[in-house]
Amino acid sequence: MPTDFVSIRGDNYVSDRGGTAIPYRTRFNRPPSMTDATVTDILSTLVANQTTSGEKAPCLNTQTFEPRRLKFTFANGGSISFPAPVRGQLIASALAIRNTLQADLGVDVVCVSLIGEEWKRLDQELRPAGVTPTPGADVRPATGTKNPVYTAAISYESDSGRTFVEKVKMNSNLVNLPFSPYSAEIATAIGTVLPRGCGSATSVDPRRYVVDILTTNATNPVRKMIIPVSDDDAGDILQVGTDLATNPQTLCLRYYGESDNRFSRFLT
Repeated sequence: MPTDFVSIRGDNYVSDRGGTAIPYRTRFNRPPSMTDATVTDILSTLVANQTTSGEKAPCLNTQTFEPRRLKFTFANGGSISFPAPVRGQLIASALAIRNTLQADLGVDVVCVSLIGEEWKRLDQELRPAGVTPTPGADVRPATGTKNPVYTAAISYESDSGRTFVEKVKMNSNLVNLPFSPYSAEIATAIGTVLPRGCGSATSVDPRRYVVDILTTNATNPVRKMIIPVSDDDAGDILQVGTDLATNPQTLCLRYYGESDNRFSRFLT
């Protein structure tokens, strides 16, 4: 039996950076036993509508933007995912959809995962007029083969409403200090630095910006740096992105929202 997809559209998606709600379109695979009533209930939870054949939607960011999602995995190994348009309603949405799926399909949902949003070209949105990408210092050492590394533990505010201790590790040009051309931006992004981390694996992949840095290295002029953002406040997330885009060494800027493969532990 071919896969039956339900195409949906919504106008209420708010990015991690806040601002005006934006339209989105996506689809989900409909299990054969899912009723029309369940589809309606889920769309109601999402405040979305099912699209009609041939329907047009102008001004979508389909090439540069992927919305955050909630993925539901069943006891039989199957899974289904839905967009999560409002970050502040993640737990409420996950609970409502999980209960609807279990009641309709008669199969337990054993895991709920959060998959963060993705913005592929934020430099085009956040770089101020008049700022031109300009080569600068490299993160690699001038001699030798081993990069200095900056490590720290930070107080990370999760999308779940909890605060975790997360470990930061990034290449630098200085021992035990952030990469100096971005030291101010990194300090704003990571916030309070703690004495040490918990030293173990975590299910949370923190929200982060990925910066392609333009350097004066003739052989390999572009280097990448991953900078986590500790604060969950939309305005603060936006400020970090704007600061990074304003730095003239920033060639390209991407953003990935928080992901958590055990988000179901917050659902009761």
